[in-house]
Amino acid sequence: MKNILVYTVSPFSFTCGGLVVQYELCRIIRSLGINIRLHAPNKIMNSIFNRYYNGEFDLNETIVIYGETIPGNPLNAPHVVRWILAPLGIAGASQRHTWKDTDLVYHFNPDKLFYNNENQIGRIYKTLTPIYICRIIDNYNDPNRIGYCHTFRKSHYHKTIKYAHPPNQSMEITYQHKMIECVNIFNKKYIFISYDPLTFLNIMAALCGCVSVVVKIDGMDEMDWLKTTAAYPYLKSKNLNKLYGIAYGLSEIDWAKNTLHLVKQQWNDILKYLRETTILPFLNDIRNINDTTYLENNVINNFG
Repeated sequence: MKNILVYTVSPFSFTCGGLVVQYELCRIIRSLGINIRLHAPNKIMNSIFNRYYNGEFDLNETIVIYGETIPGNPLNAPHVVRWILAPLGIAGASQRHTWKDTDLVYHFNPDKLFYNNENQIGRIYKTLTPIYICRIIDNYNDPNRIGYCHTFRKSHYHKTIKYAHPPNQSMEITYQHKMIECVNIFNKKYIFISYDPLTFLNIMAALCGCVSVVVKIDGMDEMDWLKTTAAYPYLKSKNLNKLYGIAYGLSEIDWAKNTLHLVKQQWNDILKYLRETTILPFLNDIRNINDTTYLENNVINNFG
């Protein structure tokens, strides 16, 4: 294929992780010298990727990537990839009945589907995982850190919430906060309590030197939680069972604090690992998109 087109239905916003990684995928692939554009309803200028689609591609020579919430094939493209950005059971494959069985499937995160069928990983179950870490996310090394901050966001993962932050003494981070505001908060506060196990804020806090605490989900131990994150394949390859600077539960705060100085290097390693093990193999796959015997990671094999 000569071209790649990533199709989105929402205007760009840093508060939407799914949109951010789509733009980051475009940035990475373009840096490799491949023609790629982004189809969006509003051409909003941003710091990641600004090459929007204006109908310049021959769709017969183009791979179109749709997120899992997109029904059907709006562009009537002959070569389609379904990118599962949300965890299965939350939003993943919600439009499955509108897709062709032969559309290719890639997941942002490995999921239970992967770990229940480990012998199919890399053949039927594949990942495509670009993670965007903005340059403004940094640790200012402020010696006067004090207090708590917290977020609820997608706290619906918890059947019941047991509050871990001190009432009336913690600053809530909401969807209204811009990225630079979050960075400034994380550089002033000592501990970040997250009731959302999958938000990028968990990583951002640690990168800013704030001890990041993910509140435990009932019935899910730390390894099960890590398996829901994009970092798990890297951790497994390194025989590690924790992310530096992040505590899963209040009992791990001291460990997270003592490993904060290792966070930046670990995430540099993770980004390199994901590029080499998910993005480059994806590009190799689409070079062989017409070989149905080679590519088995299609809709029918993923979802039946």
